Amino acid sequence: MSKTRLILTAKYTIYALVLLMLYVLQTTPGLFVNFNAGPILVIPAAIAIAMCEGELTGGFYGAFAGLLWDDMTGRLLFGFHGLFTAFFCIVAGLLVIHLMHCNFRNAMLFVAVAMLATGSLEFFFGYGMWGHENVWMVYVFHTLPTIAYTIIVTPLLFWMMRKIYRKCQKSLERD
Repeated sequence: MSKTRLILTAKYTIYALVLLMLYVLQTTPGLFVNFNAGPILVIPAAIAIAMCEGELTGGFYGAFAGLLWDDMTGRLLFGFHGLFTAFFCIVAGLLVIHLMHCNFRNAMLFVAVAMLATGSLEFFFGYGMWGHENVWMVYVFHTLPTIAYTIIVTPLLFWMMRKIYRKCQKSLERD
């Protein structure tokens, strides 16, 4: 196996392991939870991967992160979050390639749009369309704080993923 192939395999394995580690952290009961809401850690990490690697790799890891999120929630049809997260990662990857810079402000923007759209659709299909009384409280006191917490942790996760990407790129350049 060539050194380049070994470095690429290690990089993609590290990305998957980081996503799995973040999934374990976000599903640990009581960890990072304030007022019955906590951040979805795998989404900013997947969007950061998409911003660094591009649309193909980003879409793959976005689908993986979304399926992890689906496994965590269990409220909707399995694959709902996987589909939408893959879509937003592909869009983020393409926008960074063609129009925008790869920085934490854009990462926060991408995460905010992805979380707001996906969270709103999840609320509508999971709660809103059933017509229960005071269902707006779920959106205000659970969905919106989850979105806010996820946006707050985005710079840290973006920095971590970009550091992994740059370290592997330096190793590839030396090869």
